[in-house]
Amino acid sequence: MNAPVQVPAQTRLRLAHGCLDHLAREAGVRILHLKGVSLHPSLAEGRSPSTDCDVLVEPAQVGLYCQVLAAHDWQQITTFEHGSVFTHAATFHHQVWGTVDVHRTFPGLEHDPAVTFERLWDAHEQVDLGGIACAAPDLTAQRLLLLVHAARDAMGRARHDVRVSWTEVDADGRARIDALAMELGAVVPLALVTDRPELAVGQPDEHLWRAVHRRANPTEVWMARLRDARGPRRRARILVEAVRVNRDHLGLRLGRVPTRQEVRREWWARWGRFLRR
Repeated sequence: MNAPVQVPAQTRLRLAHGCLDHLAREAGVRILHLKGVSLHPSLAEGRSPSTDCDVLVEPAQVGLYCQVLAAHDWQQITTFEHGSVFTHAATFHHQVWGTVDVHRTFPGLEHDPAVTFERLWDAHEQVDLGGIACAAPDLTAQRLLLLVHAARDAMGRARHDVRVSWTEVDADGRARIDALAMELGAVVPLALVTDRPELAVGQPDEHLWRAVHRRANPTEVWMARLRDARGPRRRARILVEAVRVNRDHLGLRLGRVPTRQEVRREWWARWGRFLRR
């Protein structure tokens, strides 16, 4: 018997993006394809390959799109609320197509998500993914997104992304990136990742981004969020979130849905780590 044909990972990802776009169009939802195989060739050359898909969904249609994915055998692995400190994306997995991060926002773009999506959509370009013309941000926006992501990247691509998106870009290109960052509220992460930290002083979420940029431990990240929080109610909410068990991450670590006893044990462990640090 002949062995099954192994589809190259990057080919599978391109087909997966095409599938995701087809489902979006059928539902009347607009999505933008981010990073990975959707990148402009000048940004992708020499970059380590991606292992999943990323899409940014128009905010008003995020709930509908998640329902569509679930109806087509995409299993939700993490929720928006517990996926990361930025609560920006939910992760879905399909047995054939692999994993996709469904973004309702992009961390570092701090202005209104609906306005941000429209700004990126208005200037989008088409890229062929799996035989479908898919929408992706234009080159300037892709550069900004890579730079903002590099400010918190833990996957080892930051050096490449900063080089192709900033170091090797001419003055006019950098000016366009700076202008778009100002327009979308991405001044702080861009300033840090391009070695201009003085531009971040006094800006919203300055301490949070400084913490994630230097790869601070979780407790230091929570303390940074407290420093950035405005008003006692916001600070109280962050404290409650800091000691709450992230059931999504615990479930991923265990490989199954955690029991109440395991959640309770993790809660006490979180308090212990918090006090030690």
